[in-house]
Amino acid sequence: MAYDQIQGFTTTKRLPIVFCLDVSPSMGWKEGNNSSSMELLNAAVTNFVSEIKKDAKAKTSAEIAFVTFSTNIEMDTAFTPVNQLTVPTFKPVEQGGTNMAQAVLRSIEKIEGERSRLENAEIGYFAPFLVLVTDGNPDKNDDPNAYNRALAAVKKHCDSHIGAQEIIVPFIIGVGDHIDAETLNAYAKGFTKGYFPIRGNAARARNFSKVFQLIGNSTKKSIHLNGDASEILSTVQNDMNDLLSDLAGE
Repeated sequence: MAYDQIQGFTTTKRLPIVFCLDVSPSMGWKEGNNSSSMELLNAAVTNFVSEIKKDAKAKTSAEIAFVTFSTNIEMDTAFTPVNQLTVPTFKPVEQGGTNMAQAVLRSIEKIEGERSRLENAEIGYFAPFLVLVTDGNPDKNDDPNAYNRALAAVKKHCDSHIGAQEIIVPFIIGVGDHIDAETLNAYAKGFTKGYFPIRGNAARARNFSKVFQLIGNSTKKSIHLNGDASEILSTVQNDMNDLLSDLAGE
């Protein structure tokens, strides 16, 4: 089947977004009456897509793929324009670890493949987004080579010194108090001050909302702002750093 038949072909400039989401068992844990991280994540992704669908230009430009992971990759979907997207309900697996490296590598591979397809179809694209959400420590010792390859891939593709047409914008989100801050900062700090921390039961829902609102605003700004691609990317980067400062003050 031709590419135009698969994706509802238009020549609209695209913004590819991969949501790389941890579905390990701990994402479903609850404390008292508080929502689990998975419940908050489902609500945040659903709200994000709903807001993009309200924007006539963004809903046809933004296209989303999902990669979910625990010990293995659990879900790996094709890029779908937001106006055609049905958001799945994410559920934690019953048993498993946090093979973040494998999922990050797959996410970057998907973005690079999508860029190649768009170029072959002579369709322009904005700087893609990689949205990583995890609440755990990556399984570094299970496959240290994959861990090192993932760090190298992020450094290659997500550093602010890369040109605006080659970069992947990393939104790195760590949920809870048991994440590997060193690894998440290594993924994030080529582009921003660090990863987005979502901690504490009382603040988690509010901060999930703040971070996903930022992703939504960054999506719309990337698509709507006029000007040089580097200037638009700088605006997105500054907004990300502003929110990081806000979260650090809580």
